[in-house]
Amino acid sequence: MIIAGRVMAYQRPFLTAVAGNGLLATAPASVSFLLATLVVSALWHDPAGGHRVVASCCAWRATDLPRGPVLPLLGSAFLIRRPVEAVWTVAATWLVLGPLETAIGSRRLLALGAVGHALPTALVDLCWLASGRAGQGLAGLDVGTSAVVVTAAAALAVATRSLPVAAVLAAGLAVDVVVAPDLATAEHLLAVPIGVALALVFSRHRPPGPPTARAQWQVPLPWSVNGAPAAWTKRHR
Repeated sequence: MIIAGRVMAYQRPFLTAVAGNGLLATAPASVSFLLATLVVSALWHDPAGGHRVVASCCAWRATDLPRGPVLPLLGSAFLIRRPVEAVWTVAATWLVLGPLETAIGSRRLLALGAVGHALPTALVDLCWLASGRAGQGLAGLDVGTSAVVVTAAAALAVATRSLPVAAVLAAGLAVDVVVAPDLATAEHLLAVPIGVALALVFSRHRPPGPPTARAQWQVPLPWSVNGAPAAWTKRHR
């Protein structure tokens, strides 16, 4: 229990805020991302007009990059095609996106997710196209939430200074590289430094969070009274 508590310590501000304010009020951007992903992915399997709409806004292929438009590049973050990806996204919303939103704020989470998805995808696609290997691995859809989650996980490890989060992220990337390296693997490797860099930038101007979340980070020292040393307080009453 002690080990589990230390591993999940990064979630305490998030869980406290959820208990006091509710999940939607605490992490509106994370919940909206999850719901949008589930809706878009459900429409993808709609044989009527839904599939056509999603294909026009979210079905990104690397070979689309020279031709444009780039809207599907951003929309591709909301399209998942397998049930396991849906489970992964739900879990990541609770374990990664929500805690990160509590730490850095909703607007910054949205910015981080957009950059963390679009930039690695575009860079990897450009490299593959420039290498003349456009027929090898680039013909299929390049969609999914994984780049957003990897970027957020890297930022979360920095924002909360959580060694367990960093260790789990490193282990997951190692398995990805060893077991099934592909186009998405390269995107994930690029997403990590982007998440770290954005977390460091955001840390310079940390926004105020919910009161219950801020309280978790403002732990008074045992020898202090109202934030000031007890001896100083007595001396200046």
